Amino acid sequence: MKIENSTKIIFKYALRYALCAMLWMSPLPAFCASLDGAYKDYINGDYEEALTKAVNVRQNDESLYFLGLAYIKMENYPQAREYLLKLTRNFPRSPYHEQGLIKLGDTYMLEGNTKQAQALYEDIEKKQSNFDGMPLVYLRLSQIAAKEGRWDDNKKYTTLLKERYPGSIEANILGPAQEVCYFFSIQVGAFSKKKNAEELEAELKKNYAAYIAEEKNGGYALYKVRVGKFTDRKEAESMRVKLAKQGYPARIYP
Repeated sequence: MKIENSTKIIFKYALRYALCAMLWMSPLPAFCASLDGAYKDYINGDYEEALTKAVNVRQNDESLYFLGLAYIKMENYPQAREYLLKLTRNFPRSPYHEQGLIKLGDTYMLEGNTKQAQALYEDIEKKQSNFDGMPLVYLRLSQIAAKEGRWDDNKKYTTLLKERYPGSIEANILGPAQEVCYFFSIQVGAFSKKKNAEELEAELKKNYAAYIAEEKNGGYALYKVRVGKFTDRKEAESMRVKLAKQGYPARIYP
């Protein structure tokens, strides 16, 4: 009887060991995989493959943030919003929470819904006044104000960004203070060679107030040919239409 019981116990543990071995040797479920492969694809610009891998990862704050970023790159803003909303609502204490809020605002801004984007950025400014993403919030608010011709607000956020975060990437994007423009202009060309820009400028100057805006990024310079300086967006739009009818690839800046 004791031998029989011992045999049953040995068989029981042998079976448990065998099952454990099978589980150990079997591939892990897809949702257990990490984001490592998806990150590599994202960095290499293969956003579709990155998404394919990321959707199989168990959803947490990091994976939700990553999916939001990847869908933004794919220009699928509603889908990006779905994941970013899950992140910001379900993980309020996550290290990705504040950045998720900014990216949520970006989805609206990239769709052209500046009103909704502005409301989100302003809410972040009020509630999250001291975190690493604040330079980007100021930059976004400055860009929206510029697009809408609210030059006082544009100047306000530009000044805040440059005074509080002078060494930030966002401050460098704006360039030196003397280069910040508080008006609309019509851009009709951008060239890596100054000679080409000067030729277009000379052609336009026959009928318009054309000029060249030089932008430098390290050792690389870009020469942008623009027409006019308008404080009112409607006036700028009127000039854009006029130039477009003459065959110029005109767009309003900023």
